[in-house]
Amino acid sequence: MGENHQEEQQPPVLRSINNVERSFVKFINKTLHNVILYWIDYQGQAVSYGVLSPDDSLDINTFVTHPWIFVDQETRDRYTANQQNVFFPEPWFAKYRRLRSQHSRSELPQRPERTNVYITLPVYTLRELSLRAIKRRLTHDRQAFQLDIPRSLQYELATMLPRNADIFRARNS
Repeated sequence: MGENHQEEQQPPVLRSINNVERSFVKFINKTLHNVILYWIDYQGQAVSYGVLSPDDSLDINTFVTHPWIFVDQETRDRYTANQQNVFFPEPWFAKYRRLRSQHSRSELPQRPERTNVYITLPVYTLRELSLRAIKRRLTHDRQAFQLDIPRSLQYELATMLPRNADIFRARNS
């Protein structure tokens, strides 16, 4: 009896789920760098929504289950949005839930107001900063295994993002 063992495709961990609850946001770049906005689609793929210059903003109509990430255009470093590595929008009416119990429905805004989302630099530990500095000096990820450091750090350096091949492609495109 030949059993047909098919590997089940697991859905990506980070992906959009549905488009039920609307959210209206204003992404604001508070860094000194150009930042690429990425929406993570239903298949878990990053879809670019363009580049925000320093102090620039962009109004986006999105949905509650739609994750967003923010990446430095040059270095490919990840930034945070409202202190989160991955930004998940809230429903547009979330901030008015309290008002509903205290006021009549007519006092709610006639149209949704946008929620400001501030893109900022993450705060790194000294360990993270050190590993990132070493990673930038490696030509190939496999060079991490030639360093005279503990094996666990070699592995972390070899697998950490951004990959040097990604940086090379980004700079030459």
